[in-house]
Amino acid sequence: MLFDLKPKDAPKELFGREEELNRLVEMLRAGNWVVVIGPRMVGKTSLIKAANSKLGFQTVYVNLWGARGIQGLLGSLVNAINSSSSLTGKFKDFAGRIEGLSIGPGGISVTSPKRPLTAVWDLLDLLGRQGGKLVIELDEVQELSNVSGQFLKILANIWNTHRNIEFVFSGSMFGLIRTLLSPKSSKSPMYGRPPAEVVLTRFDKKRAEEFLKRGFKECRVKVPNEVLSQSIEDHLDGMPGWLTLYGNCVAVRRQSLQKALKTTVDEGRNVVRNELQHFLEGRDKTLYVAALKATAGGASWSTVKQFIEAARKTPVSGPTVQNVLSNLVDGFLVEHADEAYRVIDPMLKNLILTGESL
Repeated sequence: MLFDLKPKDAPKELFGREEELNRLVEMLRAGNWVVVIGPRMVGKTSLIKAANSKLGFQTVYVNLWGARGIQGLLGSLVNAINSSSSLTGKFKDFAGRIEGLSIGPGGISVTSPKRPLTAVWDLLDLLGRQGGKLVIELDEVQELSNVSGQFLKILANIWNTHRNIEFVFSGSMFGLIRTLLSPKSSKSPMYGRPPAEVVLTRFDKKRAEEFLKRGFKECRVKVPNEVLSQSIEDHLDGMPGWLTLYGNCVAVRRQSLQKALKTTVDEGRNVVRNELQHFLEGRDKTLYVAALKATAGGASWSTVKQFIEAARKTPVSGPTVQNVLSNLVDGFLVEHADEAYRVIDPMLKNLILTGESL
């Protein structure tokens, strides 16, 4: 069902992503590592999971959101393996031999490994030695940026020793992913081995309307075309995640059209507020919030600079402004087109324009 809030896990459940799905499957079948990038709520996880049923390979989906460091990677890998009954069964006789891991009734558990990097490698090595082609899907891989050197060494070792393992990387912060997976230094263990890219963008207005119409038809719910058009224009834009939430509120939760739109906006604002706070960790909040306020309605580079200087109450250098904008663009929070910078997500734009504290 199109309006199911869970990630889609079958090709027939996807809408408007046939080209991207085919490209992802073709790249993996050809032996490539692949990175799937795009803004949040655009459908990256659904695309990855839908591809699994077409591949015919063993797959392991690993959600890295909130993972910190190699210890976080280890915990996420263990959780992913425990969610696969076929893999857990294979690992019962072996995982307990890895320092820092134990086997119990609930599957594999992480204790307190003295060398988490070694434990990660031993676990991946064990996966590789099971035989057969294996695709490991690392979602939100930018979470590992603070341990990029160690992470890259692990990837290089896998590349050199287990050619039956392929990776799909996914995330919303392209700049960090690019740094992780396409290093410019020839000394990097992944130099010259950049993954193929699959880029997901939001739907245009026509496709967004088609998405909602098909979803409502599927649920046997009638909504006037002009209501759909206006809802997309004013609030939803073409982000599949928000379109799905709105459709779910109307067709599944049976809310009125007005209440469904309010619920979508309220829930969406909470989501983007939390994600923005996550993005701002370790950054100068004053600079970035000022830039977002400027770009909420579209702004030139010079206008963004004026907003930042007004917030800081002091002149700000051009390189500083450019660095802020580059990070926002790389983080898929802002897009740059026609010499203007604009906030991408309609919920983030709504949050900024209402003047609430970020």
